[in-house]
Amino acid sequence: MSTTMTAQPGDAFVVEGKLALPYQYFAGRTGSKFLVALRDEKKLLGSRCPTCGKVFVPPRPTCERHPGPATEWVTLPGTGTIAGFTVIRYAEPYQPVPPPYVLALIQLDGADSRLTHVVKGVAPSQVRVGMRVKPVFAKKPTSTVLEIDHFAPDVPAFELGLSYEELEVGMSASVSKTITETDVYLFAGISGDFNPMHVNEQFAKTTPFGTRIAHGALAQSLLAPVLGMKLPGLGTIALEVTARFKAPTHFGDTITCKATVSELLPEKKWVRMEAVWTNQDGALVATGSALVIPPRKG
Repeated sequence: MSTTMTAQPGDAFVVEGKLALPYQYFAGRTGSKFLVALRDEKKLLGSRCPTCGKVFVPPRPTCERHPGPATEWVTLPGTGTIAGFTVIRYAEPYQPVPPPYVLALIQLDGADSRLTHVVKGVAPSQVRVGMRVKPVFAKKPTSTVLEIDHFAPDVPAFELGLSYEELEVGMSASVSKTITETDVYLFAGISGDFNPMHVNEQFAKTTPFGTRIAHGALAQSLLAPVLGMKLPGLGTIALEVTARFKAPTHFGDTITCKATVSELLPEKKWVRMEAVWTNQDGALVATGSALVIPPRKG
């Protein structure tokens, strides 16, 4: 540091220069325990008042309404709900992230106070009050509340279906659906199949069926939710699907599609499944098969 001294009248003089005054803020015992748990254990702690049971995050040494310490420590799951938010669009010194970003009031599960923090992983225009969020921890320690780098939308995790190793011959699953007139017309619009046999009653009366019938592929499509959502389940890839129709599907019929593991192919870890379609009377509507690749885990 360089200074200059200038003589002044009397005994006073002026020292020109800059003087560094370093300082630190201390979080105190309660705040320090909160930050250390965030940093070392990735754990979010709250303090609870023993009188009213309120849980505060960040923790407080005393309750706002009752005398005495509020230092019953509670471990919270970290998930929560956005109770309010604002979108920061201008830059100011010491902002945690460059704008634009979302700064939200988060009502943590199990807490009575709200935590203010940054929300990422979703466009600002898509953030909504009531959105579920979860904490995402920083990769490097900060020893501050930014040990939680941000909160992100809490999207339910998808659970993959059964792998090849988990499947056995004889396993089965089924899906049932009542085929309505609306289903038939929607399927016609999606597929482009407006054959009057399906959509024109006057024409359908001239056919051997005497009335409109549903598209065969509409009933056949019930195999998709069986394979993709039940057995083997999510992550399944269908390589081949065949069907032989035995009877028509009429409007109002309830069709059940059942698929059964019939063969395990170890060389490629593929699976062959037999399928049958029946109506509400137990009558056989169609038979078929599917060759699938089950989901692979790990």
